[in-house]
Amino acid sequence: MSYSEIKNANFSWLAVVIMLFGLLLLASHSNELLKQAVIGPGSSADLGFSGDCPADELEEEQLSLEECQLMVSNVRIILSSSPEWFRSYQLTLSSLGIAATLFSLVTAFGLINRQSPPLRLLILSTALLLIIDVVGFVAAMNTGPLLRAQYLWPLLLWTCIHLCMLVAVIRIGQPNKLDN
Repeated sequence: MSYSEIKNANFSWLAVVIMLFGLLLLASHSNELLKQAVIGPGSSADLGFSGDCPADELEEEQLSLEECQLMVSNVRIILSSSPEWFRSYQLTLSSLGIAATLFSLVTAFGLINRQSPPLRLLILSTALLLIIDVVGFVAAMNTGPLLRAQYLWPLLLWTCIHLCMLVAVIRIGQPNKLDN
């Protein structure tokens, strides 16, 4: 494809895919940021307080006592399986993930509005997301087994999604040899 063909081509389908996954990833990184901010050293679970599951709150939230106890156990898993460096690392990585996701959403909006952001910006935004996924995957590999069970599959899925998006974006910029 020549530059003029790329400029005139309709890549709205790619923008919709980037925006869909971008919004899901934004929610994921935001949830992780909130989780790491709330569940930290000095929290009641870290200090060894037992989880309080009052009957009226269980009824209001439509939870069983067992579900409440499992949620308390989940918090303890996070605290006991996390190495000292993990919390600050996740806070930083989630913040970078939010920034990179917002950058990819802005480039996707440019595609939808037919402003045609430079192809390099699209490649850069998807490559940043892929790098953040891989760095997060490597970090999760160096945690305890219970924490790895929570993090590795979602990170593997995001890595595959962003790798596919990067290939699609790179392919858009390559000339199609069959058309010549």
